[in-house]
Amino acid sequence: MRYDQNLLDDIRSANSIVDVIGEYVPLKKSGADYKAPCPFHNETKPSFTVSPRLQIFKCFGCGKGGNVFTFLMEYEKITFNEAVKKLADRVGIKLPAYKEQSKEEKSLYNSLYGIYESALRYYHNNLTSKENDGLAYLQSRNVSDKDIKTFHLGLAQKTQSALYEHLIKRGFAKGALAKSGLFANSNGGLRDKFFDRIMFPVYSSDGKVIAFGSRIYKEGDDRGAKYLNSPETTIYQKRKHLYGLYQTKDSIIKNDSAILVEGNIDLIALWHHGFKNVVASLGTALTEEQAKLLSRYTKNIYILYDSDSAGKDAAARALNILITQSIFPKLILLPANTDPDDFLEEHGAGALRDYIDDAKTFYGFIYEIRNADKNLDNKRRALNDVIAILDQIENPVQKELYVQECANLFGVSETNVFRALQALKKKSWKPKDPLNLHVDPYREEKNIIQLIISHPEQCADYFDEIEIDYFTHPLIKKLFKLFKTNENPDLLTEKGARLLDYFDPQDADFISDLLFAELPFSRNEFEKMLLGLQIRKLNVDLNTLNEYIIKHPDNEEKIQEKKAIKHKINQLKKDFKGGTVKKLLS
Repeated sequence: MRYDQNLLDDIRSANSIVDVIGEYVPLKKSGADYKAPCPFHNETKPSFTVSPRLQIFKCFGCGKGGNVFTFLMEYEKITFNEAVKKLADRVGIKLPAYKEQSKEEKSLYNSLYGIYESALRYYHNNLTSKENDGLAYLQSRNVSDKDIKTFHLGLAQKTQSALYEHLIKRGFAKGALAKSGLFANSNGGLRDKFFDRIMFPVYSSDGKVIAFGSRIYKEGDDRGAKYLNSPETTIYQKRKHLYGLYQTKDSIIKNDSAILVEGNIDLIALWHHGFKNVVASLGTALTEEQAKLLSRYTKNIYILYDSDSAGKDAAARALNILITQSIFPKLILLPANTDPDDFLEEHGAGALRDYIDDAKTFYGFIYEIRNADKNLDNKRRALNDVIAILDQIENPVQKELYVQECANLFGVSETNVFRALQALKKKSWKPKDPLNLHVDPYREEKNIIQLIISHPEQCADYFDEIEIDYFTHPLIKKLFKLFKTNENPDLLTEKGARLLDYFDPQDADFISDLLFAELPFSRNEFEKMLLGLQIRKLNVDLNTLNEYIIKHPDNEEKIQEKKAIKHKINQLKKDFKGGTVKKLLS
C-alpha cells in the first residue's frame, strides 16, 4: 500500500529529522547543521551531516543519504511502510486502514500460519524425541543438536498420512489443509507431500514459518528428486524470501556483511563452523526481490557457490542481479568442483576464512573464470564482460575508480576502457546478461519449438521424423510431446494462455517466453537444426555404447552397433555442412 502524498508530507513535517536521528545518534551542532560519526560505517572523523533546513541527512564518507523515512529504513532495517507507521505513531497521526480482508481471507491466512507452525513442531519432535535414521544422517553430516534447534530441523515420517492425521486431530479444516501445499491429492483424499525426508523450515524475515524444504537422506532412495520444496501459497512466494535470514540477520547487521550460499545444507555447515552471517537463496537463482531484501541488512555480500560450472554460472547470474541493485559483491572461488559443505568438512573454518579474505571483485572473478591469463582472445572476451558491467554503474566517481582497477588488471589504458564504454553507450541496446558464460545449451531446442508454435502448418510434416528424445529440456520435451502425440490437435493453433494450462504455474515464465517469440520460418534452417539435434542424440547414444564396450570388450553386437551409429553421424554431417549443425558440434 502506498500512502497519500499529503499524508506523507504531514508525517515528515511533524517529525523533525534532527530530533528523530538524535534519538539514535549523538548529534553535535556544527554551524547551521548537525554532525556525528556515521552509524552506517566505521569512521573516526565525523562525516555524517544532518540538515534541519533541508530535512535530510548525508554521509560524505560512505555516501548514504536521505530523509527521515529512509534513515529509519536503513538504521532499523525495516520497509518504507513500516517506517511510515513508526513515525506516524511517534507523533500521534492515525494512518488509514489497509483494505479490509474478507472473513474467508483472514481465516485462510490464519489457518495457513497455524498449519505451518504445527507442522514445524510435529516434524521437529519426530527428529529430536528419540534416536532415528534421520538424526543419525544429520550427525554424520556434522549437524549438531544446537544446529538442529537453531534451524528447527525436522523429520517427515515414512507413512504418507502421518502429518495429515496429526493436523486433523489438531482441528484444522480439510479445506485449509488442501491449500497449504503440504498435501497432494490421492484417490479423492489428501496424502502427505513430504514423507521419509529431512525437513528444513523456511521462515519469513519476521519469524513466521511459511514453507519447507526437504531432502532424502537414505542410501539408495530412488524416489526421484533429492530436494523437494513447498509450492507457492497464499503466504509464501519463494522469490521474496531467503533461507536462514530470520536466524542470521542480527549477525549480518553486526558484521555488516553476508555470505550468500546456494542451499540449506551449505548454510547450516557454515553456521556450524562459526560463520553466522550467512543466507541462502530459495531455489537455483537469486531473484531481484531477494537481492533487495538482503540489501536492507548489508550491501557487503560475498557469493559462495559450488565451484563447478553450474555453480559459476549461478554466481554470474547472482552477480548480475546484485549489480542492478548497485551492490558490488565479492566472489569466493573454492577449488574446482568443490561445494562449501565438503570444503569445510575436509579443510575447516580457517581455510575458508583464507578464501574469504581472497575473495574476488566482479572483474577479478570474470578474469579468472574466463581464463583471461591464457591468451588474448580469452582476455578480450573477459574485458568485454567487465565493460558491460561498468556501463551499468551510475555513480561517476565509483565508475572511474573501477575503471582504474580494471585497466590495471587487464593491462590496458584507462582511456581505452572509457572509449569502449562510450562506444557501448552509442549502441541502441545493452546486453541483458553480460555474464552469459556459455552458449545456451537449449538454444536450438527453443528455436525449433518456437518455430513449431509460430508456423505449425509448415512444421507438422516433420513430426513423424522427430523423436521426443531429441529434446533434453524437460518442458520443451513435454511441449513437443503434446504436439507430436496429438493429445489435443487444437494445440497446434493455440498460441496463448490456454497452452499454459498444461503446465505448472512455476513454469509459466519459461513457456511464455517461448510463446512470445515470433521467428521467421526457413525450411533449410529448420532442417539443419533438426539434424543438429539428431546428431547430438546419436552422440549421446554413442557415449553410452562406449561405456558399455569398455566393460564388455568382447560384445561383437555392441561393437557393430557402435560402427553403425558412427557411420550414420558421419553421413548426416555430410548432408549439411556449417550453420547450426557446425555450432552444435563445435
